Amino acid sequence: FAAENAHDVAGTLATYTDDIVWDDITHPLSPVRGKEAVGAVYGDILGSIPDLELRSVRRFSSADGRWVVDESIASGHVHGVWAGATGGGAFVEVRMLHVFEIRDGLIVHENTWFDSAAVARQVEEWTAAHTAG
Repeated sequence: FAAENAHDVAGTLATYTDDIVWDDITHPLSPVRGKEAVGAVYGDILGSIPDLELRSVRRFSSADGRWVVDESIASGHVHGVWAGATGGGAFVEVRMLHVFEIRDGLIVHENTWFDSAAVARQVEEWTAAHTAG
């Protein structure tokens, strides 16, 4: 998350294996395979949410280190399209759940879940508040 919070796509990709499977259930291209494809997706996300921040709330790992589960809060101003919502600059904050499979110290598979309806609701509320005359 440090690389993601620094908006360092190359640094983020360095945490993945070459054969990474990145599977965000809200993303229309998921699952995405390989670093190049994942890098393109991260670039799009950061283009839509240029101030994206992830804050880990709690993290668990299996005794052998193969599995990591992280609950986090994602926040930022959505200027593009994210989770099906066109943000227009709306600030959103959503809880996320990540499940990582680790091989040789790198992420080989990442699953991400969050409530895309919460994103849409926050964008709608922000839009209503900022367009009311």
